[in-house]
Amino acid sequence: MRVEFLTDDAIIVELTDEDMKSLNITYEEMDYSKIETKRVIWTILSRAGKTLGREINTSGRMLVEAIRKETGGCVLFFTVERKAVNAHVGRYLVRKTDYIVCELKNIRELLSCAFRLSLIGDMRESRLYVHGGSYRLAVKNHTAGAGLLKPCLSEFGKVVGEGALVLAQTAEHWHCITKENAVGLLCLSSGRGAS
Repeated sequence: MRVEFLTDDAIIVELTDEDMKSLNITYEEMDYSKIETKRVIWTILSRAGKTLGREINTSGRMLVEAIRKETGGCVLFFTVERKAVNAHVGRYLVRKTDYIVCELKNIRELLSCAFRLSLIGDMRESRLYVHGGSYRLAVKNHTAGAGLLKPCLSEFGKVVGEGALVLAQTAEHWHCITKENAVGLLCLSSGRGAS
């Protein structure tokens, strides 16, 4: 288990497959409405505090984002919410962030975004949709570059959501151009090389 503070209000915990097995939980089972997930979060926060040699304030609300790692295991981002920004019941909200979906107004924005994404890392798990003159680019939120992905997408377009629900809504109402390697194909078509 690798632990580090990102800021005073945020920590990142990287769990390997072995860590997940020792905690007796899988990525698919993570759901804060389940007692097992609550147990795992408390265990992780306790271990993280000991590893970092600092007390982690768990008295307030906390956002927990889980991102699956390609190599197995997952990465957890813990962020203390200073103000209640939603009406979720309970202390924590666990959100799994598999795909981030960004809407772009035109082909120029789309190609520029794809090129910039190719510089971050492997973007083979990316999908492209079109509706009218607008595009939606759905990119798998991998550990490598995970902190850079959302800001990069936001620079060129509007992030419309994260996770399975927004991806399913896009797939239902938008025409799919490609379900794999959209970023690489866009880079090739623009002559900028592939990711």
